[in-house]
Amino acid sequence: MSRNRLMLLLAAVAALAIAAGGFFLGVQPQLDRATAAKADRASVEAGNSTTRTELGRLREQAKSLPKMQAELAALRASVPSSASASTFISQLNATATATGVKVSTMTLGDAQAYAPPATAAGSGEAASAEASSAATATPTPSATATASTPAVPAAPVTVTDSAITALNFSVIPVSVSVKGEFAQALAFVKGVQANPRLFLIDSISSSIETAASADSGGVAETPSWTFSGSVYVLSDAGQKATSSTPTNG
Repeated sequence: MSRNRLMLLLAAVAALAIAAGGFFLGVQPQLDRATAAKADRASVEAGNSTTRTELGRLREQAKSLPKMQAELAALRASVPSSASASTFISQLNATATATGVKVSTMTLGDAQAYAPPATAAGSGEAASAEASSAATATPTPSATATASTPAVPAAPVTVTDSAITALNFSVIPVSVSVKGEFAQALAFVKGVQANPRLFLIDSISSSIETAASADSGGVAETPSWTFSGSVYVLSDAGQKATSSTPTNG
């Protein structure tokens, strides 16, 4: 092999070595960085797409925000964070005036801590046992038809919320006695139920009061109605609702 051909061969090998070194030392890192940048760009675009979707959802919810705020205000007025006895009494007096009844007495008791209703586990087991025995019982032939025992309706399921506890929820007993005719008393109850403050009436009693009539000289009979129930207070956790003192109107 001549010297020139050897030099050319060495030059070619050196060129290949330089090209390979340049690729691995210069080009390959750039390709790796480009690939990483492309992956980062795809990740950012995916994140931007998720953010745009969330913003669209929030914009849709923002359209109903005034309605939800109005509903929240109505619920807060229905079950306030304090006893607000004076406001409640004013509502009752306004309703009495509008319906034509006369308030004779109005009593608000002390606030009582809420106690969740106990679940009747025993009754459920008993009902299950009765159903099982009824299902396995073998009917006996009879010549005469007998009336079947009517099924006992099941009690409704009690629904509770773990966020409502004795620390933040209170019950205030209320009793209101009014004088007026039946139609007036019925209008008074309807008006009370329509008031902003929730007043749950669970007991109604009536009586007839007699008094001497100044006009005719005889005896006048006036129906008297007593409505008993409760109002409620939902305060912040750890705070107790302020209690009210009995008030006669």
